[in-house]
Amino acid sequence: MYTILKHLHLTTIALSVLFLILQVVSHLFDHKMKDAKWLKVLPHIIHTVLLVSAVGLCIQLAQYPFVDAWVTSKLLGLVAYVILGVLAIKWARTNAMRVFALVGAIAWLVLTGKVAFTKLPLF
Repeated sequence: MYTILKHLHLTTIALSVLFLILQVVSHLFDHKMKDAKWLKVLPHIIHTVLLVSAVGLCIQLAQYPFVDAWVTSKLLGLVAYVILGVLAIKWARTNAMRVFALVGAIAWLVLTGKVAFTKLPLF
């Protein structure tokens, strides 16, 4: 069960990044795809599966946020990724802000991945 949850979690992370980049690029070039319903709905489904798999992994490993420091760091990294993703897609008023937020979101994701592999908290 652990292997299935882990692979599902990693797959949804990759899909999340892919769709974030797709959304930001469609906004940068003001492409009509940015208003496509599937591009607005599918990321929500992916993020739901991502969170469910994360909770499943926490239960499977008996490691929880606010108990284990590295899991708390992953949660904080997820929050930063989501906030910067929303900034890039919805709140940004200029393309420079979109690119800055996208780079920041990916940077937080990389830091969170580092925490996941090393099991060492950021702070």
